[in-house]
Amino acid sequence: MAPLLAPSVWALLSLLTYQVYSAPHAKLPRQSAGCTVDYFSGFLPAGASVERVQHVTSGSFSESGDIGYPSIASGLPPLCVAIIRNTTANYRFGMFLPDAWNSRLIAVGSYSFLGGINWLDMGSGGAHYGMASISTDTGHSSGQGDLTWPTTQQLRVNWAYQALEGSVILGKSLVQTYYDQSIAYSYFSGCSTGGRQGLKQIQRDPDMFDGVLVGAPAWDTKNLMPFISKLALRNLPEDADSSIDNTDIFTRLQSEVLEQCDSLDGVVDHIVSSPSACREAFDMSRISCDVSTNQTGCLSQAQIETVQAMYSDYITDSGEFVYKGFDYSSESEWATYLFPADPGSSSNVRRNFDAEYERTFMDYGSGWQITSYNDSTVDDSRIRDQDSVQATADQYDLGSFRSTGKIILYAGLADATVPPQHTDLYYNRTVDAMGNVDDFFRYFKIPGMDHCWGTPDNVKAPWMIGGTGQAVQRPPYNSAYSVPLGNNDTRHDALLALMDWVENGNAVSQIIASEFNFTDTSLQNIVLYRQRPLCMYPQTAKWDGQGSQDAASSWQCS
Repeated sequence: MAPLLAPSVWALLSLLTYQVYSAPHAKLPRQSAGCTVDYFSGFLPAGASVERVQHVTSGSFSESGDIGYPSIASGLPPLCVAIIRNTTANYRFGMFLPDAWNSRLIAVGSYSFLGGINWLDMGSGGAHYGMASISTDTGHSSGQGDLTWPTTQQLRVNWAYQALEGSVILGKSLVQTYYDQSIAYSYFSGCSTGGRQGLKQIQRDPDMFDGVLVGAPAWDTKNLMPFISKLALRNLPEDADSSIDNTDIFTRLQSEVLEQCDSLDGVVDHIVSSPSACREAFDMSRISCDVSTNQTGCLSQAQIETVQAMYSDYITDSGEFVYKGFDYSSESEWATYLFPADPGSSSNVRRNFDAEYERTFMDYGSGWQITSYNDSTVDDSRIRDQDSVQATADQYDLGSFRSTGKIILYAGLADATVPPQHTDLYYNRTVDAMGNVDDFFRYFKIPGMDHCWGTPDNVKAPWMIGGTGQAVQRPPYNSAYSVPLGNNDTRHDALLALMDWVENGNAVSQIIASEFNFTDTSLQNIVLYRQRPLCMYPQTAKWDGQGSQDAASSWQCS
């Protein structure tokens, strides 16, 4: 195995590269002579190579063989595409370099354990804003649900932090050399694993970014993965009386949560805006009845106990806290870690994906079965992460980043992939470590939003705020960016709001979230349905009791 390359070495090489090679190429036109393999090869440091350089004027780009992120990035401005490989640590990164550049750079994060360059978000979350954008493949190629690849320490560390860190360090140097101009501001935007990446990088290097937009961060790797395994174990064997054996149960449970908890915030709008109040008030007995005659509308007592355990924090038998439980209103996403669940099938999530972290990252081997899981795995996961991979982003005192950068953190309250209570935990521990953090760190909760984007069809909560991956969920899809229908401004777009805070000192106290309705069966046209302000935590939005509940102007933060 090649030795792990220290990021500080890359920083030094990159600095020397910029100083030595930027001047001779200063006058080369970016869209012609500058956008070539030979040009980039001329100033790369040792240990890096150019895979591909292409000037794109068609508005679209995708990379053949990118199984992690196969989508075409469309509607692009004229730009240069460059793909660079770190041949020492064996990871790759891609860059979009717009011909009309606004002196800003943004790195976009990854999702889950996917391996590939995230071209789609580089376009919608970077190039469309006029910024140079960077994404790394995190050192491997893999698709959805594939966690079989982390077979070496280098692969694991690349995913944990090194591929992103090294890509940004070298990428900054390449951007400045290419444009013969300094980067004025550097940003990061990511959700889920991408959120973890953003937090990890400002903890490791507080000078790397001026602002980070962090959504639903899977920051606590060493405890999240055992939490997922425990969730699976609670639902095994598949035919046990206590197992959640069909997805109709989630539908029934979510409907009951809406019925009992929608009005607890004083407004009936199909949105559970206060999951904590629901936790106190919810009557589980209302879904207990005769399962033998009503399998979709009822839960057995054993299943109810399983559901209650899923809502509860994971605490070991010895009383040690591990991870926060699912929130009320997140039930429509509960299938993520539990289905498909066909016994004996390779697609059985409970026996495969939910156990793969232990098999690969923790070196338990391919023969390890989820039924062998017990609470000792938690301690082992913590030790292995701390002593080797260090994926977990659990530094709460952010040190000098307070004086140099800004953070906008957001989470959907209907998220069952990364429970929002655990996002609360990171924010609250940061406050405990640093005191009031409003001067540089603000947190916004999004009632009714699923993981990173979207909302259940029977909820239709406002959720779109220009977060990573959000714009492309609505027309014009792969060529979309920001927030549709003229809402691409600092009031509605969290990335623009972050930039305004960093560059102009205008602190963000609220962000207006939007939801849209389709107007045709082809799903190509939309109209505005609802808007509502998201308030800086711990404030919440209150309806004025008079105006339309679907209009942002009818709500105030307090």
